[in-house]
Amino acid sequence: MKINKHYFTPLVAVALFATAAANAAVHRVFPGESIQAAIDKASPGDTIMVEPGIYNTEDPNSRFGLRIKTDNLRLIGKVKKGRGDAGKVILTPKTPPVTGGGVQQTGVYAAPDGCTPEDGVGDEFCENNRLQGFYIRGFTVHGYEWNGIQTRFVNDFKIIRNETHTLERNGIYPTISANGLVQNNVSYGTLDTAMWVAASENVRVIGNDLSLAPIGLEVNVSVDIEVLQNDVYDNTVGIALFHPNSAGNAPRPDMGNWVVRQNNVYDNNLPNPAPPESFQASLPPGIGILLLGVSDNVVEKNTVEDNDFVGIGVLGWCTAQGTGPNNCIDRPPITNPQANDNLISQNKVRRNGGNPPPIETSFLAADLTYFDVVEGSSGNCFKKNKPKGYTYVSSEGELPTDGC
Repeated sequence: MKINKHYFTPLVAVALFATAAANAAVHRVFPGESIQAAIDKASPGDTIMVEPGIYNTEDPNSRFGLRIKTDNLRLIGKVKKGRGDAGKVILTPKTPPVTGGGVQQTGVYAAPDGCTPEDGVGDEFCENNRLQGFYIRGFTVHGYEWNGIQTRFVNDFKIIRNETHTLERNGIYPTISANGLVQNNVSYGTLDTAMWVAASENVRVIGNDLSLAPIGLEVNVSVDIEVLQNDVYDNTVGIALFHPNSAGNAPRPDMGNWVVRQNNVYDNNLPNPAPPESFQASLPPGIGILLLGVSDNVVEKNTVEDNDFVGIGVLGWCTAQGTGPNNCIDRPPITNPQANDNLISQNKVRRNGGNPPPIETSFLAADLTYFDVVEGSSGNCFKKNKPKGYTYVSSEGELPTDGC
C-alpha cells in the first residue's frame, strides 16, 4: 500500500526520526570538493558539514547549484566568525548567469525527486510525495539567475542563519511547503523579493534582515503565517501581503491568518529596481506595510517609520490597480478582491508619507491609509495605533472600526 507522506501522524513521525537519527552519518566537505556529491551519497537523516570556502557550482545537466531530494537532510556551513568572507561557506555559479539564458538558476533547491519544473510530472504527484524534513544553516548564496534558497513541496523545514544576495528573483523562497521556520537570515540585493512565502502553511518568519529589493518580504496564497521581529528597510515596499493576482497563483479557500507583529519597518524608499515587465515594477517606492486585496490578517505592535509614501496601507485589489496594466477589467481577479476583516492595531507609526512619489495616487500619503472605492470591503479595524496625531487617509472619511 502506498503511504501518503503528507499525512503521517506525529507519533509515526517521531518514531521515524528517532530511527533515522540513530543511523545518521556526517559527511564533511572541504574547499575543492563537491557538496552535491556528498548530498547524492547521503541517506535520510544525514548531515552534510561544509568547511568555509568558495564553492562554484556548474552542472550542465542541472538548473540548480545544489539539488536536495533526500528526506531529513541537514546542510550546515561551518561559519568562522571574525574572518569576513574567508570564514563563510559561499555558494555561487562558476559562470555568472546571463539574463534569460543562465544554466544555474537557483542556488539551493529542495523538493521531492522528480519535482523540478522541467520534469513535468504535475503537482498532484509532488503533493503526494512531499519531501519530509530539510535543514540549512550557515550558507552564503549569491549570483544565481533566479533564487537563492527555495523549498517546494517540503514539510518540516528550517532555513536558519543564511545570507542571500545579488539574485535576479528571490532571496529565500519557501513555496508550496508546510511547517517551516525561517529565522535569522540576511537577504538583500534582489530584483523581486528578499524573501517570499508563497502557497505555504504554518511558516514562522522570525528575526530576519531584509533589504535592497522591490519587496522586502511578501506573503501570498498561504495559511497561518507568522512574521515576527524582522528588520525590513531600504526596499521599495517593506512587507507586502498580496492578493493571488499579484503572481497568478491559484487561490486557496482557507488562505489568510497572517500575523505581522513586532517588526521594524523603516526607510523603504528604494527606487524600484524590478524589471519593467514584472508586477513588482508597478509598486511605487515609500511603502512600509501593504495589504492588497487580502482578508483575515493581523498587523500589530510594529514600528513603522520614515517611509516616504505610506506607513501601513489597506487597499482593495481593484482599487489599487486602477487603470494600470493589472486592472480588473483586463485581468479579472481570480478570487475575492476585497480587503476584509483585517486588524491594524497598536502599531507605532511616525514620519511616514512626508515625500510621496509624483504619481496619481500621491494623495494617499499618510502614516495609515485605508482606501477602497470599488470592492466595498468591510470588517476592518484600526485601533490603538500611536502616537497620537498620526496622519491618516481613508476613503470612508475616518479609518474603519466596524471590525473592532
